[in-house]
Amino acid sequence: MKKLVTILVLVFAFTLTTEAQKKGGKNQVDKMLLKMTTDLSLTTAQQNGIKPLLEAQIADRKMMADKRKEQQNSGEKPSKEARKKMKEDRMAKESAMDAKMASILDASQLEKYNLQKEEMKNKKGMNSKKKKDNQ
Repeated sequence: MKKLVTILVLVFAFTLTTEAQKKGGKNQVDKMLLKMTTDLSLTTAQQNGIKPLLEAQIADRKMMADKRKEQQNSGEKPSKEARKKMKEDRMAKESAMDAKMASILDASQLEKYNLQKEEMKNKKGMNSKKKKDNQ
């Protein structure tokens, strides 16, 4: 009887864990939106306009990460032309996101948003430099 109860508890815990992981993407959107709301003082209407943009952006990032992972597992590397096209696509998506954000945010919020974006780029650049130095 104790074994049966233990097994049921473990199955229940495992199910809860997997469900929480499946909802991880939604949680990430909420976290980003909450941070933007506090940092930029977003109104409810602005939050409603930004949330679908964030969801689409995260879904796109996940798709691209899966594609990169699949490519790494196959052992093939993208050609220079393919890398150039990926970079151009990434830049186009970034500029489209910026244009959409500009239509939603007011001038002071947009300025703060751009400053935060630059800080993140600088922080990301420093992290990749540290990784290269450690190798």
